[in-house]
Amino acid sequence: MLSFDITDRHIRIIRGTENHGKIKVSDAHTIDVAEGLIVNGHIKDIPKMATIINTELKNRKMADKEAVISISSNLIIFKELHIPKAKGTQLLTMVQNQMQHTMGIAEDYSISYTIAGEVEEEGVQAMKVLATACPFEVVDCFRKVFSMLGIALRSVVVSCNSISRIILSDPKAKAKMPMLLVQIDPNFVSLNLYENGQLTFSRFASIDPEDYDNSEDYVFEAVNENIFRMFQFQKSRNGDNPIQNVVFYGDTSEYIRLTNALEQMDISTSIIGVPNSVGGYENFEFKEYANAIGAMFRSNKDTERINLIEVDAAAGRTNAGASFAMAVLAAVVISSAVVGAVWLFGNIQQNDYTTKAAEIQQYLESPDTQAKIAAVDAAQAKLDKVNSVKEVTEIANTNYKSLPKLTTDVIHDMEANLEGTDAMWSKLTYGNGYFEVEFITDDHNVPATVAANFVEQDIFDNITYTGFESDQPEEGAPLIYKFTVIFEMREKEETDANAEETPAAAN
Repeated sequence: MLSFDITDRHIRIIRGTENHGKIKVSDAHTIDVAEGLIVNGHIKDIPKMATIINTELKNRKMADKEAVISISSNLIIFKELHIPKAKGTQLLTMVQNQMQHTMGIAEDYSISYTIAGEVEEEGVQAMKVLATACPFEVVDCFRKVFSMLGIALRSVVVSCNSISRIILSDPKAKAKMPMLLVQIDPNFVSLNLYENGQLTFSRFASIDPEDYDNSEDYVFEAVNENIFRMFQFQKSRNGDNPIQNVVFYGDTSEYIRLTNALEQMDISTSIIGVPNSVGGYENFEFKEYANAIGAMFRSNKDTERINLIEVDAAAGRTNAGASFAMAVLAAVVISSAVVGAVWLFGNIQQNDYTTKAAEIQQYLESPDTQAKIAAVDAAQAKLDKVNSVKEVTEIANTNYKSLPKLTTDVIHDMEANLEGTDAMWSKLTYGNGYFEVEFITDDHNVPATVAANFVEQDIFDNITYTGFESDQPEEGAPLIYKFTVIFEMREKEETDANAEETPAAAN
């Protein structure tokens, strides 16, 4: 089997086998991807991408008939949900419905989940679930590429879920929790928080030298900044259980400097270790291929539904509902034909009515015929129920579509107001017709600037800014300023009706 870890600038390929929870790697290779060919997980030229992968596989003699994929994108949303206890498809449906409702996302998202424990709300036990929502178009891009390659695509998982298979299979890693796992890349930083043997929070942040004044040290600065923010996040949500261990993987060239900086805060650091369940890694850097290796492990469907191909099928991207309705209708027609044939037989025998009437009446009253008539009535009742459900669903769908949604263009417009500042948005919520976005910054002058930019942009309506608040996490640390901008979506023109819909990633 082949396993691919795909980002905007690199494709890391593993060839190996999985057997009873153990991975044996036989080969590894990296393809450098030209800038712009993959953008936020979207493949811009599918035939070209298929050609590149096919050429590399042939050159490396890594041909295989099956593949799995681990993907990364800052369009993927991560959200902690509290869901009533359920199992299987019912739980998946509840997660998908709540993600669509709370995040204001459309149905064109592939939504997966992992169970992260239990919580109690108002005396009732509920399941704590970490859900991910990935644009369906991103998943579909890879379906098309591997279809062109003639390789059966068995699963597509988000990178936080693939690497978790490595972490949660390693007893040494579990002993370090609460632990922050940090993947470093010149183009992004991915952070995963683990507590009590579970992944409990995930964050993916694209980074760019321009965001750090084109500093040659931008990767180090970005990693430091994002780790510090995760420390503050954990302190605010669980101050009695702070992060004590940080584990790095990916590009670890800055490991020593990062370690020196974190040791001053009494934080222990290490590079991701190789679990005993993985073999054959001696000829390549495990820390660079960890996501691809993790994607090869089989998932535990009792605690997670992370294969985006499977959840798309379970979410109803089929015509199963219509097929059922047609089956019911067919049953009605067939049963009606049977009863009709009985009556027709009686009419044909009118010349012998006297002698045959009793026989016909007896036939109609027979248990077999009565069962057929009852089947017609039952089928009609089912069809009426299907039509009733369809009507309610259409009304609900119409109401849902009337909700305001953030399009890619609107997100870009909103993020334009942050240009020239160090502000980052950390939370987005929606309620009563308004979007509320919380930002953080290190500069107390930035909040008023960003709020003014929203007003001058003249794109949103009823913009509200009520000032900022400061927080100094610990003595000697720089102040962090938080501020919130509230606004309504402006009515769209007809020409914008088909704009690509996608929400902002919740951090």
